Amino acid sequence: MMSFLGNKKYIKIFSFVIAAVFIISVGAIAVTSMGNTAMASPKSDIGIVDRREVVSANSSLASDYQQKLKETADKMQQDFDAKSKDLSDADKQKLFEEMQQQFNEKRSAIDKEMEDKINGAVKTVAEKRGLTLVVEKAAVIYGGTDITKDVSDALNKSLTSDKGQAEKASADKK
Repeated sequence: MMSFLGNKKYIKIFSFVIAAVFIISVGAIAVTSMGNTAMASPKSDIGIVDRREVVSANSSLASDYQQKLKETADKMQQDFDAKSKDLSDADKQKLFEEMQQQFNEKRSAIDKEMEDKINGAVKTVAEKRGLTLVVEKAAVIYGGTDITKDVSDALNKSLTSDKGQAEKASADKK
């Protein structure tokens, strides 16, 4: 042990490690202190939303999503069956992979459509409440204002008005 401490190279490395630990500790204390100040604020401009709860509270959104996925899958299955009748196993596999890719792209578009509707409701509520940031509830340990119910209500209102406009447009075409 003495030979270890007697070597100047090891002393410099040891000193550097101690300095680094000290700097990291001071930084951690500073960050923790700033976090406590922000959490002590009585009014939060950070909103929290639970997207799963929003979707489950708006059954029409979930059922529309499921219906679109089912229609897409059914149509693609019919296309596959029609196109693959006279193909070899290798060609069927290739066609299956191509159609799987197409299905994934269509599912992504359907997912994006649903996300856009939810994000629109989140934005509406955030602007109405003067929130500067909205995060997913699962990412929050403490603090923030839960706006899940308001987002769910805004989404339901939006979906109802969209459905009413679609029905009116359909009636006008007839």
